[in-house]
Amino acid sequence: MPRCLHRCCLTTLTLLCTLASVSIVGGQEYKGNWPQWRGPLRDGQAASRGLLAEWPKDGPTRLWQVDTVGVGYSSLAVVDGTIYTQGDIDGVEHVIALDATTGKVSWQVQPEPVAQLLTTRISSEFEQHDKDADGLLSETEALAAFGWQFNQYDKKADVAANQAERLARERTARIMPIVDQDKDGRLTFAEVGTLFRGRGNLLADIDRTDPDADVEILASNRAAALLAELDKDKNGLIDRDEARRSAVDRLFNQMDKRDPDTNKGDNKLLLEEICGFFIASEKGKDGVISAEELTAYYVARHPLADGILTADELRGFFGGYRNGMGDGPRGTPTVDNNRVYVEGGNGDLTCLDAETGKTIWHTNLSRDLGGNRPGWGYSESPLVEGDHLIVTPGGKAGAVAALDKTTGDVVWQSSSFTDGAHYASAVAAEIGGIRQIVQFTRSAMFGLDVKNGKVLWKYSGANNGTANCATPIVYDDRVFASSSYGTGGGLARITTDADTGMQSASEVYFDKKMANHHGGIIMVGEHMYGFGSGGLICMHYLTGEIAWRARSVGKGSLIAADGRLYLLSEGHQLALAELTPEAYREHGRFSLPSHGRPSWAHMAISDGVLFVRDQTSLTAFDIRQK
Repeated sequence: MPRCLHRCCLTTLTLLCTLASVSIVGGQEYKGNWPQWRGPLRDGQAASRGLLAEWPKDGPTRLWQVDTVGVGYSSLAVVDGTIYTQGDIDGVEHVIALDATTGKVSWQVQPEPVAQLLTTRISSEFEQHDKDADGLLSETEALAAFGWQFNQYDKKADVAANQAERLARERTARIMPIVDQDKDGRLTFAEVGTLFRGRGNLLADIDRTDPDADVEILASNRAAALLAELDKDKNGLIDRDEARRSAVDRLFNQMDKRDPDTNKGDNKLLLEEICGFFIASEKGKDGVISAEELTAYYVARHPLADGILTADELRGFFGGYRNGMGDGPRGTPTVDNNRVYVEGGNGDLTCLDAETGKTIWHTNLSRDLGGNRPGWGYSESPLVEGDHLIVTPGGKAGAVAALDKTTGDVVWQSSSFTDGAHYASAVAAEIGGIRQIVQFTRSAMFGLDVKNGKVLWKYSGANNGTANCATPIVYDDRVFASSSYGTGGGLARITTDADTGMQSASEVYFDKKMANHHGGIIMVGEHMYGFGSGGLICMHYLTGEIAWRARSVGKGSLIAADGRLYLLSEGHQLALAELTPEAYREHGRFSLPSHGRPSWAHMAISDGVLFVRDQTSLTAFDIRQK
């Protein structure tokens, strides 16, 4: 077998190696499984051949589209005619298998131990919060327990659409007498600030603008009232301590005017700062909520919701990973023979039977492996390496763990390297004659001995403290890492001491333009292709020399097959371009419908079909030559 396949990295024959895998994987021209994150070799390349070199104006033929894969950013594994992915269905994290020919769901399951824990959790929540023991959580019970966010999981009542206002008025009539403590028919922050806790400035969202108000007088009166209420020491300002748990607590940084030299506020709010904020950001709002405003908000934002949580609805509240940048699982399933390995946003790691979805074993990266969930959820896709399953819990017990893939038992954990997990998925490679796991966590990219998890080398030139997402690229005893947020990409050369066998990393070059965020990098020959600063970049791997840059579709993700790049932007543009270092040449582009979030799930190609997932939607495009 070619050395490039053994090393899970690329040589100048990479494209030929990838295309040759057609006969190995499927035996037909179009065949080629996509069994894991970024395809067969984790390099973003598909084995399919005989594909369209040019797209029609409206794009390739759409074979089917379904809206059954749930909420989330999980990409796809496609093996022997079955698609595997993850998604929140009615708020509950599921693993889903679909027929690749029709899109029909073959099975969808919540891993059994996770489902059992959720059932226990729901029972406990009702026991604690269902004060009248009627088997339901009323609006005030739900608000007290979970804040305004509960509305996201309050399903629409089974009534006609023209009943929305009636339901909204009934909700308002129930809650106003309970919350309106001074019975003046209006709700202030002091009355609802804790109950109406949620994302963003919720009270300002509900509080409608009065088009007839004198904006400056209204803002001045609001600011003066707040200052009189919160300025406990009567020194003419509100400091941080005085603002806590008040109407200005969450808005403090926005109100606090920044010094142009330091770009920092002084942690003191003067009357004019508060007044200026109200004029600029809450123009014409009086800072209180009337019954009419609350009713109008329910009709507009939560139409037909009855404000009452059932046990089934509460399952949706606790049934998966929640995040302001988008709920749902992030990791891509990994298929190995008849088993599927999946990692959920909360760190639930499960091995399933590929045919039935039955749970074989389960563990949790935080609870069982001492991990610390990163800020935007566990996002990696598990790596099968021989008899091991490689995952990245992060934390004091060890950043990376190798589990027995048949049982889930821990084989080793990198106790000498305890960095925090981020969002990249590992690769396996042979560097300097040592088989190793290469991963990218919070503070470094590094190599671990596959036998025992021993740290072999580290490189910290390309990481940032916010989000390191891109899978490293390994070639010729060199490793390339890249991240966004003003960072860039760096190539590290790994040197092995002939006497001691110890390895070290030294930087060959660093380039701020190749600042890859989440879309990954593809390498063919000795050139890399990836979205960086300003668009798509083609860069020579060994030297860092840029061959070309193009705006293309804007920032996004990409995969490759049969001499073409498939480019998917966050803004739902899908394009086809030549896979060449000569120049950027596009051969078709069209728009996809938006589902309200950036398009972050990576594409997959199998058997001449391009699969594109965006939130609940999954579409199959026929990209084969006719």
